[in-house]
Amino acid sequence: MSRVSIRVAGALAIGLIVGLGVAAGATGSAGVRQVEALDACDPETFNDPGAAGPGTCNRPGGGVTFSDFIGLLLDKGHAPAWRFSPGALTLARGGAVTVANRGGEDHTFTEVRAFGGGCVAQLNTVLGLRPVPECSVPGLFASTLVEEGDALEVKGLAPGVHRFECLIHPWMPMTVTVE
Repeated sequence: MSRVSIRVAGALAIGLIVGLGVAAGATGSAGVRQVEALDACDPETFNDPGAAGPGTCNRPGGGVTFSDFIGLLLDKGHAPAWRFSPGALTLARGGAVTVANRGGEDHTFTEVRAFGGGCVAQLNTVLGLRPVPECSVPGLFASTLVEEGDALEVKGLAPGVHRFECLIHPWMPMTVTVE
């Protein structure tokens, strides 16, 4: 084999290995999958005592004002910048999901039997929702809380479809399918 043929064969082999690795990651066979909890709260207006209150938003400058946030909820039933990314993923059996909070507000990443309202009465009222039963499980909210700048790892999920939502912002659903 010539040097050129060896280099081409080597490049093809590396490309195949990398391609298989990318495909495996896309189907969830990677050991740990990453999820981001996102929002766009404006600290000045969210932290106002007449709005959400002091310490609610720790995002640096700007963003969606509290009044625009409430307007979005009333008009659309959700605030698009408040979301999990991706909104769905596939995970290999035995894998884990790491949820990193990249927003300015706290979020939860809570497994629920069915999507529904969250644990914040004021937001449920605006959205016309009833809290999911998981809101009444002692300690569940705290154990699934992902504070601003923090991360939470979820592992040990059985095969099947798992539904997660933020119990603060219930329009933030996510499904994890374990193969």
